[in-house]
Amino acid sequence: MVHYSCDACKRPIHPQNDVHHVLKIEVFPAVDDLLATDCCDEDDHLEEIQSVLEQGSPDGAGTLDESPRLLRFDLCDVCRKRFLRNPLGIAPGKQLDFSPN
Repeated sequence: MVHYSCDACKRPIHPQNDVHHVLKIEVFPAVDDLLATDCCDEDDHLEEIQSVLEQGSPDGAGTLDESPRLLRFDLCDVCRKRFLRNPLGIAPGKQLDFSPN
């Protein structure tokens, strides 16, 4: 029997009693500007692209692993609801309380 636990809160997920959710996230570099060039251009840009990939970006951002990644997480129902309310986990901005006048 397969045992699941929530990857967010670490609570065990019982298959008969609890709802089990799977979260899949795909992260990949956006290369839209490379694809936006004219397809009929007779120049072969594969060598240019290869040299850019080998060198990385000039600001050093290319030193991280930029290969496409597929992430998979198991979530309980409570953590799924929390994730859907705030998928990026960004802290909400400061709330302003106005007087009711």
